[in-house]
Amino acid sequence: MDDFDPMADLSAAQRRRVLSLKGLQRRYDELQREYQAELAQLQAAYGAKYAPLYDERRELALGRQAVTDKFEVEDDGEPDGPIPEFWLNALANHNKIGPFITERDSEVLKFLEDLRSEVLVGEERGFRLVFHFAENPHFTNKTLEKVYVLEPEDDVVPKRFTGTPIAWKGGMDVTVEEQKRRVKGPKGDKSKPAFVVEKVPCDSFFTIFDPPKVPTEEDASSMTEEELEEVEDALSNDFEIGFAIKDQVIPRAVEWFTGEIAPLSPEDYDEEYEEGEY
Repeated sequence: MDDFDPMADLSAAQRRRVLSLKGLQRRYDELQREYQAELAQLQAAYGAKYAPLYDERRELALGRQAVTDKFEVEDDGEPDGPIPEFWLNALANHNKIGPFITERDSEVLKFLEDLRSEVLVGEERGFRLVFHFAENPHFTNKTLEKVYVLEPEDDVVPKRFTGTPIAWKGGMDVTVEEQKRRVKGPKGDKSKPAFVVEKVPCDSFFTIFDPPKVPTEEDASSMTEEELEEVEDALSNDFEIGFAIKDQVIPRAVEWFTGEIAPLSPEDYDEEYEEGEY
């Protein structure tokens, strides 16, 4: 494999042209890096402009800012207050994120008060998600962060993902579950079999804060095809979730909360079509 020559079938003249094209490609890559750096600066500048709107959204959703306009909504006698489970529903209604939220995750996400994103500006490009939680019975962290560092030439190729270690309270870790395993005694021992309880990893939205490492070429060479595919799938899902939160849920959270921009599933579409809605 080390002796593979991608231009083996080309003539000398064709090789010179391909090498010239590669030179053009390098110049393009330099411009692309310049573009990505300037784009990050622009996104960061507009992030600062969005911040006051997001601050007001947080206060309205938490019931800490009064609503001055009645919006022609007839009063039903219910007291004013926070919108229950605003961020939980906004995330759960997303077709990519929702399937990764378990019932146990939902109990934790009920305490999510705000969700923000920040563009990374500097040598390493990418973005950071910041989850702000109210005091809750599950962990002691006030905020959880997830950082996505991407390769400079491509905004969808991961370089490194990192997350905040979660300080789970006793027995509240939703990323593991208890399994009972029988322990056999010595041969000939007729006493009642013993059991041990082990904690094993389980499906959870919160595993994004403990993502797998992006394998190096050396790592990949020592992994089986199945192991490599498993890591690649985990990284792909992780990135898609993070990207969806940054680019879709955070900018239009209220519409994800109501579900009005959530795409129809194939089953829902068929039902609407049969009822003559289309």
